[in-house]
Amino acid sequence: MPHIKTNNIDIFYEFEGHGEPLIILGGFASDHYLWQDFIKPLKEHFKVLIFDNRGFGNSTVSNPPYSVDLLADDAISLMNSLKIDSAYAFGHSMGSSMLQTICYKKPEIIKKAILSSSFIKIPYSTKLLLTLATELFERGINHDLLSKIVVCLGYSSNFLENIDNFNRVIESTKKRFIPTKKGYKGQAAATSNFDSSSWIDKIDKEILILAGREDIETPLYLAQELHNKIKKSKLEIIENAAHMSYIEKPNQVYEVMLEFFK
Repeated sequence: MPHIKTNNIDIFYEFEGHGEPLIILGGFASDHYLWQDFIKPLKEHFKVLIFDNRGFGNSTVSNPPYSVDLLADDAISLMNSLKIDSAYAFGHSMGSSMLQTICYKKPEIIKKAILSSSFIKIPYSTKLLLTLATELFERGINHDLLSKIVVCLGYSSNFLENIDNFNRVIESTKKRFIPTKKGYKGQAAATSNFDSSSWIDKIDKEILILAGREDIETPLYLAQELHNKIKKSKLEIIENAAHMSYIEKPNQVYEVMLEFFK
């Protein structure tokens, strides 16, 4: 399994496929396992880069708190180390805040960007959820139980009513490697404190904003706010899907991605 030392940490990554580079920036408390099924069709069109953000999976766990600026710098350093001059990019949730930051700080390395389940800043209710999840984790709550709570908030009712869907997602979360509580706390702080309101309107890239109609973690109005602020943006609403729309409706997301990146 490849690691690379960059930005003073070791980052686990996979970089496979055919075509121009496509970098995937994952969300809070996710690792490369969460993306492996999703990227299989994409590797027929792109050379896809997935990696574990600082604090999770097989990457270094540094002391919290983290910031989105720090996580974005990790991603930029990884691209530099792999000699990726520019790439298409897909960022989900916390990863979308990283991608916003990269588009603002280093626009020349991003060809086009997709912001999925994104936000200028997260709602206070979602901050409370992150705080509570971190507290439960620190108190030693069973990981499976915590995962079930989070899954109930991240997916649409129609999706969860199918017990096979529910069980499949839970099994996927069990594959995550959570090295210590420090990474969980660090990423929660980064997500909670992110606020791009002072510079979001300065982004001058072609951007597609993806939003699940039923998302309660990052509600639709947040995507609409982003769309209003980013002048070269398009908004695509995924019906009958929530925060994890790329898992609920992968075929629809593939179509949108390929059309936008072509």
